[in-house]
Amino acid sequence: MKLSLIVTDSGPLITLAVAEALDVLFMPGLPVIVPDMVRHEVIADLSKPGALLVADWIRANNSHRLTVAPTEVFEEFMLLKSINPATKTKNRGEQAAAEVLATVLEGQDFGAVLVFEDSAVRKTNFLLRLPDAVVVASTSEFLFGLQSRGVIASAQAILDRAVDVRGNELLVRYVVGSQDTEHLQDWPQALRTP
Repeated sequence: MKLSLIVTDSGPLITLAVAEALDVLFMPGLPVIVPDMVRHEVIADLSKPGALLVADWIRANNSHRLTVAPTEVFEEFMLLKSINPATKTKNRGEQAAAEVLATVLEGQDFGAVLVFEDSAVRKTNFLLRLPDAVVVASTSEFLFGLQSRGVIASAQAILDRAVDVRGNELLVRYVVGSQDTEHLQDWPQALRTP
């Protein structure tokens, strides 16, 4: 089964940017997908911590190492924002990720690892609507998964560099799989190393 890695909200990008570790997203050797709405959430205000680093990283890697996936969610948001500039992005990143996930998995033998950090993802029905063969992992669980495969030396060292800016919430290790993930239960083992 082929896998893709989808960043479901701005949190992992910001955390990895402030930890100077964005490239760990490429280390499993999976196609990396960032929904356009998630990109917008991060780079809309370049004065925020990590935003400029994420913008530069996306620009440097777009089309050859990652894909910024277009979504109807983002198109609708931009239309609403043109009508009312006060329109908020709240939950739209996760909605865009769900749209991208549906597109990636549609009619193919694909699975996905979704990386998230925002605890609100767990409070919505986002996890209830997961298609088969999908694993959802927090940023810290993703990093510890890479460490368990010997891909990175220390997940904790990366997280420690981000805690001052991002807070202790990013240390929460969380992983859940949907149906048809028996072969992905030890999901780090499913990641191929470069």
